[in-house]
Amino acid sequence: MKRKFNCGALPMLVAALTLVENLESEKAAFVAESPVWDDPYTANFRAAIELLLTEVYGINQKSELRAMTSQVNQLVEGSMEDLRVVKSQIDRGFRQDPGQRDSLLERLGYMAQWKAAVKPTQEAVIGLLLSFRNNLEAGMRTAMEEKGVSPARIDQILTAGDTLKQLNVTQESLKGTTKLEVAQVNAQLNAIYDQAMDIGHLGQKLFRKDPLKKDLFVFTKLIKAQSGSAKSGTPDPEGAAV
Repeated sequence: MKRKFNCGALPMLVAALTLVENLESEKAAFVAESPVWDDPYTANFRAAIELLLTEVYGINQKSELRAMTSQVNQLVEGSMEDLRVVKSQIDRGFRQDPGQRDSLLERLGYMAQWKAAVKPTQEAVIGLLLSFRNNLEAGMRTAMEEKGVSPARIDQILTAGDTLKQLNVTQESLKGTTKLEVAQVNAQLNAIYDQAMDIGHLGQKLFRKDPLKKDLFVFTKLIKAQSGSAKSGTPDPEGAAV
């Protein structure tokens, strides 16, 4: 869903709050026009704006997604270091027996997946970790350790596959939720904007003969009055969800 307004979300919400306060100051004139403006209209509208401010600019899915992405990236980096060292240890330890060396590397997934994992991509690293875990047999591990392959790094590889797979699933789930939230947030923002426009429209009509009061209900002037507010058409930071 697209937004109905062409300024930033935050300036729009601040302007809407200002309109609520101005309506409160001139409530008698509004209520005389229609009882719909009487209590609890201003309280409810103010609460809706403040809730949206908290949801959009407070702790939200986007910050959780950034944290999850950082965690995934750190685990990928650490796992690649373990995989790289173990491969090097296999190469050195079995250099006198290239047939067994190549067999181990093939069974553990290095032959098929190492080039893709080196890039690295999450999917390729997860694939190599899982191949390593699924194909490592007790006899293979014993032979590797006897040739100097680190037991600690083998253990880290074995546990990293499942951990990284679950983190990747959670990360993708958060991405989907964030995309869903963009549409939901924009719908709520549009609803706030519509109500703000209703207040402004009526306020300008009620005070058309009083320029000072009329200006209190001109939305564009409330936007421009905000120090440092975005110019018309300037996108919000970090995408459409803010």
